[in-house]
Amino acid sequence: MKNRKVMKRVLVIAIVAAIAGGSIGTGVYVQRAKMTAEVMSVADLNSGYWGDDVNSSGMITNDYSQSVEITNTDEIKEVYVKEGQQVQKGDKLLALDTTVASLNLQGKQLEVENLNNQITIAQNDLKKLKNTKPYVEPANPVTPEPDIPHVQEMAGNAYNYISGTAVPYNQKSADGSEENPYRYLCTESAYVTGDFLSQLAEEKTYAVFEIRENNEVSGELVTAWEVDGAQIVVPDGNTKWSVYDHSQISNDASEAEDDSSVVNDRISDKGGYTQAELNDMIAEQEKKIKELDLNKRKAELEVEKLKAKSSDGMIYATVTGIVKNLQDKDNLPNDGTPFMEVTGSEGLYVTGGISELLLDKVKPGQMVSVSSWENGSSCEAEITEIKNYPSTDVSSYGEGNNNVSYYPFVAYIEDTAGFRNGEYVDLTMTVSDDETGSSLYIFKGYVRTENGKSYVLKADENDRLVKQYVKTGRIIYGDTIEIKAGLSEDDRIAFPYGKTAKEGVRAVDSDGSY
Repeated sequence: MKNRKVMKRVLVIAIVAAIAGGSIGTGVYVQRAKMTAEVMSVADLNSGYWGDDVNSSGMITNDYSQSVEITNTDEIKEVYVKEGQQVQKGDKLLALDTTVASLNLQGKQLEVENLNNQITIAQNDLKKLKNTKPYVEPANPVTPEPDIPHVQEMAGNAYNYISGTAVPYNQKSADGSEENPYRYLCTESAYVTGDFLSQLAEEKTYAVFEIRENNEVSGELVTAWEVDGAQIVVPDGNTKWSVYDHSQISNDASEAEDDSSVVNDRISDKGGYTQAELNDMIAEQEKKIKELDLNKRKAELEVEKLKAKSSDGMIYATVTGIVKNLQDKDNLPNDGTPFMEVTGSEGLYVTGGISELLLDKVKPGQMVSVSSWENGSSCEAEITEIKNYPSTDVSSYGEGNNNVSYYPFVAYIEDTAGFRNGEYVDLTMTVSDDETGSSLYIFKGYVRTENGKSYVLKADENDRLVKQYVKTGRIIYGDTIEIKAGLSEDDRIAFPYGKTAKEGVRAVDSDGSY
């Protein structure tokens, strides 16, 4: 009986506690339900971004000449002008063999693709270095584990090596064509055997070897090696080919194949590296990435020029003037001498400078604003040429970088009123990334960070605040951040600070008074 009374008392206390707790929880819910947070349209907050102004200066001249340079890989089909001939801007000067030009274009495009692959590999190596823990001297000596010479075929769901027994993860849906290739999930150190590549060549099968984060099909793609069996040269069956960088793996474990393997060897060194050593390696890798990126930009500029050559094979006059120093097309100079020059006789020209970082953003035909130092006269000039080599004789300022090279460009001034030969002028043009058109730019105070991820507080379809994770980009003007993904102009967001900046709070449209 006594036990029953105790149980009743405990039950009553539990019920009272539950009611009290429920009241508190309900009170918090009711309180949050009554709270409101003002939201504003992203379309109203988006300040946009029109690009950076590039500033330069130069001296106006009336005797500019166009140099027509022919490389030793070009083949001239026909020359349309003679020595001393007067030509107008836009006249045909000569025609190149488009077959050769197209091959040169393909070669340069492959160079760009190769540089992109090298940049991807270098960036992944940099990521490894940054994620490597510095070496700390252990309190007790550590006995190294013996090397295990045998390599298991798989590590989880990913292959350590691809041989005849490998099965693509999309086996049921793929057919081995270029449109629907067989896909194999590989570890970062995986290799493909020569026998397997020979099998692809024999069957003319298209395969893709993928390295993904966490060795999972759902992981983010790190890099991929696409192999067209119809195009590859059949390798020796006993060879091994790295999925990561497509190079042949030497059987001599001590032989380093390339810079990438050097980085991997450094990271996997059992002795480890101190923080200072890691910092030096990171700086070295960042420098390498920068050099690769600059080489890629230069190659992309060459691609654009080769596209012009391979389209119709024509080279046109960019100035009005007289043809001089015309060479023999059957006996081309190999000392760097131009094939011909066109000395300008009409209009005015000015030479400015463009940073190598912007070579892929500026092209012939683009307009540049010209402003006179003497009388303030202004006009628009058309860029007719961008030189292939940098120069220290051009002036550029504003957003410049003292550590990069500057390339001369020539602009033609058609409306010469207010300008004279020999005077100095300022040159200004606006350049922007092609990708910026799809981005949003909002006050960075609207973006918060949680566990390394950026988010905003967005009103959902029920007018309640929810966290919306976004992908951010550059910060411009010091207070504006680029939103690359996760948000659209149709969304409404709240300022993510204060008592009402919580998920579940009711969203109300702002009157725009602040």
